[in-house]
Amino acid sequence: MQTNTELLAQGPRIKVFVGEFGSGKTELAVNYAIQLRQLGHQTAVVDIDLVKPYFRTRENRALLEERGVTVVAPDRRLAHSDLPIMPEDLTRVLYQQEYQVVMDVGGGESAIVLGQLNRKFNDNPYQAWLVVNTRRPFTNTATAVVDVCRRIEQVSRLTVSGIVSNTNLAGETTVAQIREGLAVAEEAAGIIGVPIKWVVAPEWLADEVKTDYPLFVLKPYTHYPWME
Repeated sequence: MQTNTELLAQGPRIKVFVGEFGSGKTELAVNYAIQLRQLGHQTAVVDIDLVKPYFRTRENRALLEERGVTVVAPDRRLAHSDLPIMPEDLTRVLYQQEYQVVMDVGGGESAIVLGQLNRKFNDNPYQAWLVVNTRRPFTNTATAVVDVCRRIEQVSRLTVSGIVSNTNLAGETTVAQIREGLAVAEEAAGIIGVPIKWVVAPEWLADEVKTDYPLFVLKPYTHYPWME
């Protein structure tokens, strides 16, 4: 089974991925941007993970640029700093209507940096999607997911418009885990009053995941130190 590609570019062209640490936002943003570009869209991925220097979209700069995706991130010389420096070219891609823009936002309260962009978002419609991995301690129940959503909305000054169910344990992910995570995400979505936008499945399980929601098939691009 493949990603429902006809849905990738639907709605506002700016997609903002928010969520707790470890939810899988970066891998998802990388995949989403590459798939948009493969469909022929001029695409930019924006790294807004300015607080925690863990696994940021800019670590995949070469991979993305080789596939024709524009990477908007802090200056290369500051790539591993924790300075609250907004990426160069951010305003350009937000206002250039030909771009599909995918934004990878740091976990939890680090979404506060989005408050600086509030006026730009008022000028440019966006979709903010909460990425949920119920195998992480801060989002393992519907109540916890709702709390995370409300906190991120408060600090970012954005409105979450959907949930991406991204429950996984990397290479140990099972179909049962994806289903269990989706059940929690559905309960949280009902409380918040937003839809499930995507159910994410790794490519090796995609044919086994049966869902009425749009399916996003994830290819593992990011190379982590423990994979050495």
